[in-house]
Amino acid sequence: MPEKGEVEKVLRQLRSEAEICRRCGLYRTRTNVVFGVGPASARIMLVGEGPGFTEDKTKIPFSGAAGKYLNNLLHEAGLRREDLYVTNVVLCRPPQNRDPLPDEIETCRHFLGGHISIIKPKLVVALGRIAARTLLGRYVGISREHGNLLDCTYAGAKFKLFLTYHPAAALYGAEAKQKLQADFKKLGQILRQTGREPQDR
Repeated sequence: MPEKGEVEKVLRQLRSEAEICRRCGLYRTRTNVVFGVGPASARIMLVGEGPGFTEDKTKIPFSGAAGKYLNNLLHEAGLRREDLYVTNVVLCRPPQNRDPLPDEIETCRHFLGGHISIIKPKLVVALGRIAARTLLGRYVGISREHGNLLDCTYAGAKFKLFLTYHPAAALYGAEAKQKLQADFKKLGQILRQTGREPQDR
């Protein structure tokens, strides 16, 4: 297993590459590249779809309203955000917060794959259908498959993948909010049953 310092060094190199990336058109409208944040030794990774308005300004994933709600969900699951690594399928904000396009997702696959292959999380939580589809490489009906724990291989790394809604969905509907709360409660139960709390190194 690589030393922590070596993992952090490789992550810094990946960040430097991302910050000057012009591989797709999103570089023309971004304010900042929003690289992942969290400890290089994280056992759990959260993957969303892409930065929003606030994230584009702060350079921090999930720092807006959806991020505040995500923090509440993590607390319900018995998790602390500072123990987790958080990133997105694309690292630049799509204009008007639209869904990232297939070619943008494909172009940014290098960075998502880099995150996963470097950190090697034991569990990845896919926040929303776009993250789930990208990681699984197939269509995902999140309303039907949310709450499922699956085996997944991405960028040569094997891990468990937990599917749930994007936290932003809770801001627009009570039903999605209830489902998210139930999913994170289930996630907490799974972690306790398997002894996979992030502090359990």
